[in-house]
Amino acid sequence: MGATPAILPIDPYTGQDFYVPSFKVIVRDQELGPQVISDVISVTYNESLAEIDSCDMVVNNWTPERSSGNAGAASGSFKYSDGGVFDPWQDMEVWIGYYRNGKDERRRMLIGEIVTMTPNFPAGGASTLTVRAVNLLHRFRIKQVTKTFLGKKDSEVFRELVTDIVSQTRSTIPRLTLKVDDDEISRNLQKEQKIPSLTLQNEYPIVYLLQRARAIGYEMFMEEASKGAQGIVTIHFRPPVYVNRPTYILEWGKTLTSFQPSFNTANQVDTVVVRGWDPQAKRAFESKVTRADMLAEGVLDPTTDMNAQRTNKADRTEVVVDNTVQTQAEADVLARKRMRQIAQGLVEGKGQTIGLPDLRAGSKLQIKGLGRFSGMYMVSATTHTQGDSGYTTSFSARMEQKQ
Repeated sequence: MGATPAILPIDPYTGQDFYVPSFKVIVRDQELGPQVISDVISVTYNESLAEIDSCDMVVNNWTPERSSGNAGAASGSFKYSDGGVFDPWQDMEVWIGYYRNGKDERRRMLIGEIVTMTPNFPAGGASTLTVRAVNLLHRFRIKQVTKTFLGKKDSEVFRELVTDIVSQTRSTIPRLTLKVDDDEISRNLQKEQKIPSLTLQNEYPIVYLLQRARAIGYEMFMEEASKGAQGIVTIHFRPPVYVNRPTYILEWGKTLTSFQPSFNTANQVDTVVVRGWDPQAKRAFESKVTRADMLAEGVLDPTTDMNAQRTNKADRTEVVVDNTVQTQAEADVLARKRMRQIAQGLVEGKGQTIGLPDLRAGSKLQIKGLGRFSGMYMVSATTHTQGDSGYTTSFSARMEQKQ
C-alpha cells in the first residue's frame, strides 16, 4: 500500500479568475432553465463533519400581472408555491463554482432530496419561496435495526453496516452507487482495537455510524462524484490525520476576509482517566493519559503553543465512566482519543473568504497574519453562498498545529 500523496498548500488568488461565479440546479434529472434560474435570489450550501449537509435556495415566488379594472388590487400568481417544480421528495443536485477562463469549473456540492418548501407572504414586498434539500444520507435512514457486533473493530462494523445500506438502496435510489474507501479502512484497521461488543438498539445504521464516529474521534462524511448519469458517493470514516483535501493558504487582509478565533481554556484538562469493567475477569481497570504524553502527536498546549501564563497550577482531570469499555486496550485508545478531542477545542474560529468550492469540511487551512492565532487549521464546517453580492465561503475551523 503506497503512502498518501502530499497535498501542497494552495494560494487561492495565484493564477485564478473569480469574476464569473455561477451555479446550476438539477431537479428530477432536468437542469433548471434560464427563466427559473433568473428567479433564484440566493443559494446556500451548508456542510459539517457532524451533520448531514443541506442546501437552501430562495426564489422569487410572485408573477405580477397587468391589472384590469380594480386599481390597487394585487394581481398575479404564486408561480412556485402553487406549482410542482420544487415539491418535496424530488431529487435535486446543486453545483457551485465559477466559469474560469471560459471553462466550466463548477463543483457538485449536493446530491440530495427536497424535503421542505416554505413560502413567505410578507406584509410588504413580493412573495418568496425557500426550498431545502438534504444530502441523500437522509434517505439512508430507511430502516431501524437492532444488531450486536462481537469482537469487531470499528471500521469492520462501518463496512458491514454500509454494505447493508447499499443493499437497501439499490431499488430505492438506482442512480446512486454507494461505496467505501478500502484503502482508508485498511489504514484504520491497522491501528484499531477489537471491541468486545457494539450494539444498535432500534437505530438507523447511518445515524449510529455518525454518532459512533464522533464518540471515537473519527470524521464521517460523503464525497460525491459522477460517472455519466450515475452518481458515485464514497462514505469516509477515518481519524482527522488522514484528511487529504486541498490545503489553502489564507492571509488576513489578502485572501482571508475576516476571522474570529476563540482561545478557550474552560474545558481543557491535564489528564483523562477512562475506567471500565472486564466482565470476563470480573475486575475494574483504568487508563490514564496526560496532555504531556501527547505533545509529540501534535496536541496543542495552552502554555507552550499559545504563550499563556497559567496562574492556577492545580491539575484538572476528566474521568470517563459512561462508556462501555470492556478491555484495557480499548480504554487506552479511548483515553488518548478523548484527550485529543478536548485539545482540539483549545483554539477554534469562524472566518470568511472568497468563494472556494473545494474548501469543504475536512480541508486544511494555513492561516497567516494573525499573530499567535496563525497556524494550521482543520475545517469542521462550511457555508457556500451565492447571491446578489457574489460568491463567498464561510467556515468554522479548529487549530491543529501552531506555526
